[in-house]
Amino acid sequence: MTTTIRTSSKNSFNKYQKYLNNKRALFTTSFNNEVYTLSVFGLTYTETNALISKMIKHFHLVPIQQEPLALAA
Repeated sequence: MTTTIRTSSKNSFNKYQKYLNNKRALFTTSFNNEVYTLSVFGLTYTETNALISKMIKHFHLVPIQQEPLALAA
């Protein structure tokens, strides 16, 4: 499963990147069209939800609805 985190703030991007490094998560980074992107790989659905919940609390963010998962073939 892949989880994507996008932000237009370089400061927030650096904080999220440091947080994910400390959690030893496998991720890649990119920067396109003034948007910083972190893609987290290799986590199960439960692990992803736990990580996102911890990040929301840690950074005092407001949660938004997740994009729906693709249907299985």
